Amino acid sequence: MQITGMQINLIEQPFAVPYKLSKSYGTLTHTRAVIVQLETDTGLIGLGEANPTPPFTDETPAGVMSALSEYIWPAIHCQDPRQINMLMGRLDLILTGNLTAKGAIDMALHDLAGKSADIPCHQLMGGRLRDKIKVLWPLSSGSADDDRIVLDAKISQGFGAFMLKMGTQTIPQEIDRLNTLYTHYVDAPDIIVDANQGWSRSEALAFVDAAAHLPLTLIEQPVQAGDMAGLTRVHDAAKQPVSADEALQSMASAKALLLQDAVDVFSIKVSKNGGIAASRRIAEMADAFRVQCLMNSMLEFGITQAASLQLGAVLPNLMDTGHAYMSTLRLAGDVTDFSDLVRDGYAHVPDRPGLGITLNQHNLLEYTVRHDRLSN
Repeated sequence: MQITGMQINLIEQPFAVPYKLSKSYGTLTHTRAVIVQLETDTGLIGLGEANPTPPFTDETPAGVMSALSEYIWPAIHCQDPRQINMLMGRLDLILTGNLTAKGAIDMALHDLAGKSADIPCHQLMGGRLRDKIKVLWPLSSGSADDDRIVLDAKISQGFGAFMLKMGTQTIPQEIDRLNTLYTHYVDAPDIIVDANQGWSRSEALAFVDAAAHLPLTLIEQPVQAGDMAGLTRVHDAAKQPVSADEALQSMASAKALLLQDAVDVFSIKVSKNGGIAASRRIAEMADAFRVQCLMNSMLEFGITQAASLQLGAVLPNLMDTGHAYMSTLRLAGDVTDFSDLVRDGYAHVPDRPGLGITLNQHNLLEYTVRHDRLSN
């Protein structure tokens, strides 16, 4: 089997409800992604997705399109897509960084390898450890009254874990918000707070001190990604687990975090971390240090979500909480049928070959703002 063509679609979709993050990111109304279709001489097509999200990533959608056509395509055309390690190693040699672009190719190669063997990707990785995973629901930065409206609705739908975005209000306001929620919900759901780098070191330390009495499931990326010393201080001071998200990109950053004992949890994002194989290596390294993993998302469409679900199904060090498999439910529309896998607060791991999802060509065309096609 050989790769004979590659289609690249830059797509855009609005959120069903605008998403208010920290002061580092503001309020988001749309998300963009680059969809890759790798064509083969057997007629099989592999699906991949890149999720460049400036300033969260160094990559931009235009940069991903350029990297795919100018550097990646010449390195993979006429090659056997089942040789994943060889091809991804080649891309690492010719292209520094560009993790989301390379991650899209990694997903497409895994999809093709699974389809060619007529097995799901989780079987390529040794088989799943679980057939469904709890799903979290994210809440915009806001008030406890705003939160309760969302929590009541989502709890009734089966969700039991929630990620509260923080970083736009004062620390006392955020503590009041949490106290109000924990007082209202006697059987409190899992609550993760995510500052998205929105706090200074002193603000983060003030938060963990004031929140010491609260049963938070996780505190995610409280300080700037480059502030390793600050993250370590927050981790040492916190009574609850602390995770790295923006600070966790490559294997090198994973190693640095682990050697510094800076966090308890890695926030894995398959696109951010360079694809399924690279994300799995990071998760395995974390497991050796008894660090758990949260499967998170980057405002994704269904291809990246499917890749993340396949990986989450096989990880032994997955956190026992909800994970971010709700991304497509928050969009006005998706290019896949991934949303069908999310039911009653769980993402159900598919047994269909490859990534286990189907591309909706009509939606792909409708959402496309730029299209490139490359062939032998």
